[in-house]
Amino acid sequence: MSDSVTIQATKREQSGKGFARSLRRAGKIPAVVYGHGYDPVSITLDGIVLNKMFKPGHEDAAEFQIISLQIDSDGTQTDTQVMIKEIQRHPLQQHIEHVDFFAVRMDEPVVAPVHIRLHGKPEGVNLGGILRHILREIEVKSLPADIPSHLDLEIGHLLVGDSIHVSDLQVPENVQILTDSAAAVVNIMLPSVIEEDEKEEEEQEEGQEETGESTGETEPAAE
Repeated sequence: MSDSVTIQATKREQSGKGFARSLRRAGKIPAVVYGHGYDPVSITLDGIVLNKMFKPGHEDAAEFQIISLQIDSDGTQTDTQVMIKEIQRHPLQQHIEHVDFFAVRMDEPVVAPVHIRLHGKPEGVNLGGILRHILREIEVKSLPADIPSHLDLEIGHLLVGDSIHVSDLQVPENVQILTDSAAAVVNIMLPSVIEEDEKEEEEQEEGQEETGESTGETEPAAE
């Protein structure tokens, strides 16, 4: 089950890039809440709190958990259950500049990605194999409260040539996996096999490029 956190917010009526910049200078973060059957609401968040909560590169630990968003509007507080739809960051400093929240109903299923965390060092790696982490998240459908915050996958037993597929993953009965069950999550391959696979992929790409040139196909110029 997903963890739940609480975030305080204040409803705002003003909008626009100029107003958003003034909020950021004051240490605040503009955000918006929307969802199916939910009228969009513009809000303001505490920048210090939010940047500590959602650090760069760690969104997978919190992005898809259920958040209790307590919105204050002229002294009246409403509690809305949301999930993070998107976090926008400054391209250089990486602090949060804007957040999109998606309002959810706890009695309606939602579709969300779930990240896969690997544990252990495969025996096959000790024997000269190379670990390939092919699929880092899967897509699931369930009630919001039942979405796993992540999946733990033990790989210490894998030998050279072994693979784990989506069909091998264990999830609660009330969670439906939407990702192709035949898709590989991880495998252990010898370096020579990986080199052959990469060479075949390069040859296929070169062949496709040559085919495109021979037919005279060109991409349209950017507007």
